[in-house]
Amino acid sequence: MALSADLDPATRARLQQFEHTLATDPENLSVASDYRQLAIQSGQFDRSIDFLEQLADKKGSGPNIQMSLALAYVDKVPVAGDLRRLYLGRDAMNALSKSIAQRPTVLAFYMRGLINLYYNRFIFKRTDKGVADLEHARAMAPPDTQPKLLALIYVALGDGYFRLEQAAKAREIWTEGLARFPGDTRFAERLDKHGEALADVVTTNLTAGRRVDTQVTDFLPLK
Repeated sequence: MALSADLDPATRARLQQFEHTLATDPENLSVASDYRQLAIQSGQFDRSIDFLEQLADKKGSGPNIQMSLALAYVDKVPVAGDLRRLYLGRDAMNALSKSIAQRPTVLAFYMRGLINLYYNRFIFKRTDKGVADLEHARAMAPPDTQPKLLALIYVALGDGYFRLEQAAKAREIWTEGLARFPGDTRFAERLDKHGEALADVVTTNLTAGRRVDTQVTDFLPLK
């Protein structure tokens, strides 16, 4: 793998160590997550994508490496151009679909559903697919689902219904989310606004230039 000339020696060494570990343990989501966070910090988006693609393309690759690859695509979205973002989203959803085919998880359905919401509803018509995935994630979430992930599902699901122009359903979802997570200001903010002000909140949350938190260690083990 080509090394970036502008990387400081310490960062280069850490990236190489992560890659060495993942080459022998590609299903390790925690290590892959730390690797991707370092790639974000050092601007090595293509490096992490290329490396994880190689692992995911190997015969017999598992669901976790597909998940890690999907998240690496998501990591690059904020710094990419508009057209490239479309392809990154497509590739991320394809990788998540492969992960789901091997082992359906709440996180995989949440991420695929969320990505769908970023696509222009009137051009790509993917919002309903996103809501369907998010509903599936909510339905399959066990009682001990990590609160952070469950709250994210409720936020995104409400946003999805709002984009489908089902404002009453969106408010129902956010109200349930606030009841479950009374200290979460994201629900209170949405329930406090109406009309254009609420649309601005949802639009801002689903702006491709805004980085999605893809640090998954808080969600392990996956269920």
